[in-house]
Amino acid sequence: MRPAVVTLAALAGLAAPAEASAHGRGPAVALDYRLRLAPPPAGLHVRILDGDRSLEARVAVGTRALVRGYLHEPMLRFDSRGVFANASSPTAQSDRLVADGAGWVRVADGRSFAWHEHRLTPSGARGTFAILVQVDGRPGVIAGSFVRVPRPALWPWLGGGAALAAAVWAGAAQRRQRLPLAIGLGVAAGAAALLAAIAFALRDRPGGGTGWLQIGTAVAVALVLGVPLLVLRGRRRAQAAGVAGAVAAAVTLASLPVFWHGVVVSALPADVVRAACALALVGGAAAAAMSLLPEFDG
Repeated sequence: MRPAVVTLAALAGLAAPAEASAHGRGPAVALDYRLRLAPPPAGLHVRILDGDRSLEARVAVGTRALVRGYLHEPMLRFDSRGVFANASSPTAQSDRLVADGAGWVRVADGRSFAWHEHRLTPSGARGTFAILVQVDGRPGVIAGSFVRVPRPALWPWLGGGAALAAAVWAGAAQRRQRLPLAIGLGVAAGAAALLAAIAFALRDRPGGGTGWLQIGTAVAVALVLGVPLLVLRGRRRAQAAGVAGAVAAAVTLASLPVFWHGVVVSALPADVVRAACALALVGGAAAAAMSLLPEFDG
């Protein structure tokens, strides 16, 4: 199969999921603000998940808690039997915790539960939020504030990408350097894309915990693309590097917001993730383009 067909097929197959994830309720990769939680009432532990959009609450052993909704109606109840949602609560219904109905519906066993909390959105002049609760019958509040983080300067990343593209162009001008350059770019772009994917997945997900499915998928794709780079030789190896680069660039398109938002929701420092994304995009596109050279066709 011609490398052009393989490369374009990889791009078409992966660009669609990347675009869809930007419109669905998937994990956020970048934000404009950080959220700071105030100490919660005794016996209640809370943490923010999924880029400041979801909330996880956990009660201590022997503790009962009640979380109230937008209208101050009972929404969630934590007790020794598990976690229950009020089916008649407008908030629970709008958050899709329960269907329209009446009574309390068990939504989780144990003492913890995570849900998408629309009140974790900076609004108003104060930039704060407050969720009323009761812990063992005592009134309390889950409160916090939002701190806006300045957007990063875009010009260093544009300049760095342009410099990398120029270096690739200069290297490709020497015919003897084209094969090792194409292979090196494909490997580097794939490794950078894998690093960024794992860094994003290691942060908390909407349901809590680590995105092991995302990590497993990323590693599996890396193996599928990496094995041909090890076993093939010559022009076919350059073609495999081009496919790997095309895939790396395509899957990284969904991570472009890291370049214009101040907070990167990642297990690694923001600039490290931005550098990985830049390498995956520019290096991957360059590897894909070089694999289309006539000398690698066949």
